[in-house]
Amino acid sequence: MQITPQPHGDLLELKLSGRLDAEWADLLKSAIQDALRRGSHALLLDFTEVHYVSSAGLSVLVNAHQKYQEIRGFFGIGGLTGPVEEVVRLTGLSKLLLCDPETARKSHAGAMATVHLPVGIKSTSAADYEVYDLETLGPVEWECLGKPDDFDSLPIVANPANSWEMSAHDFAIGLGAFSQDSSAAGSGAAGSQTGELLAAAGVVAIQPAGGATRPDYQILQGGYSPRPQLLYGLRCSGEPRWLLRFDQDDREEFLPLYRLTESALETAGSEAALILVLAETSGLVGATLRQSPTAPVVGNSRFEHPGVRDWLAWTPQREHGESLVVAVGVVASVSRLANDSPLKPFLRPLANESDLWGHFHAAIFPFRPFKKRLLDWGQFIPGLFESGTLQGVMHLVNDDRPIIGAGDSEFIRGACWVGPLAAERGISR
Repeated sequence: MQITPQPHGDLLELKLSGRLDAEWADLLKSAIQDALRRGSHALLLDFTEVHYVSSAGLSVLVNAHQKYQEIRGFFGIGGLTGPVEEVVRLTGLSKLLLCDPETARKSHAGAMATVHLPVGIKSTSAADYEVYDLETLGPVEWECLGKPDDFDSLPIVANPANSWEMSAHDFAIGLGAFSQDSSAAGSGAAGSQTGELLAAAGVVAIQPAGGATRPDYQILQGGYSPRPQLLYGLRCSGEPRWLLRFDQDDREEFLPLYRLTESALETAGSEAALILVLAETSGLVGATLRQSPTAPVVGNSRFEHPGVRDWLAWTPQREHGESLVVAVGVVASVSRLANDSPLKPFLRPLANESDLWGHFHAAIFPFRPFKKRLLDWGQFIPGLFESGTLQGVMHLVNDDRPIIGAGDSEFIRGACWVGPLAAERGISR
């Protein structure tokens, strides 16, 4: 079987030629999965030159229809003749799968005129980008909570003042707990509910220290608002100004987080920016807590060897390949920050001897497709969490040690929203 792609605006058409039997069904399945991963939410299969289809082939078609129904996309087949058309009719799949090809082509080609077009397209050695201006007003407000330097040698003490009522436009990263559990940020067993925290789009997710417990999350729903409490971290409020749709487009190497943030901060045109990433990853490098940060420190520092192994679990190599990731972070050009900037203690170099400093947490899910071009983060991200498939939350690091280092987290394709940080911090509570 031959499969020839033919794009028509928002519609991707695959022209098939040959037999769709058990031997070739996997080839078609892979082509459909690739279309979904690349964000094609409208797919037409041209069967004009297909002269045989078996039950194995029909199974692929039915499965594809279900996947496109799940994402509210379009899937159809056309051009059927002779025995192939008879098989589809007799199996009762005509109403489910058949469509008029010309109507489908015209409908989705015309949709291009109504989509929000990018204001810029650029290509780097690491990826291709489409840049969209979301035309939001004002920079992102921010505040720093707690003292990250204390983590080196002191137990972190919870401060009730570091809790807030979550809104749909709040973002946060750090170490935290759910504040409605009055003992969650304490010591002992209750303190184990404290861990890596990520908040975005009305959702708060926490990976409890120790790793044995699944990450927990709360979602803004109806009249209920989560009330997370940060032991220390960064909280932002506002809406991203820019959207970068990126794809490494079969380059020899995947897109490192460092290079993605470099392009994002350049687009923001500011010294510091909030970054929200939704992407398919080829692998993540990071760390999670083995013990609650509220526990006492034995020795001079949590980071001294060999005791650091009791506090932090590191990924020895890239993990969670082909997963879907929601990452939240702040990136800054450290040379442009004031020496006394309160941001600095919360940031670390994103690469060896780099001017880019950042702090990123990632929530990990099984892969699911998402649309090309504009994408509403405020709808898609809560839907991910509501699926109940959250696998973990981790702090991302670039392990750039020579020879033994695991490297940087890397991405294949996705969306990156960027919001310039206000020059002066401050969020109304």
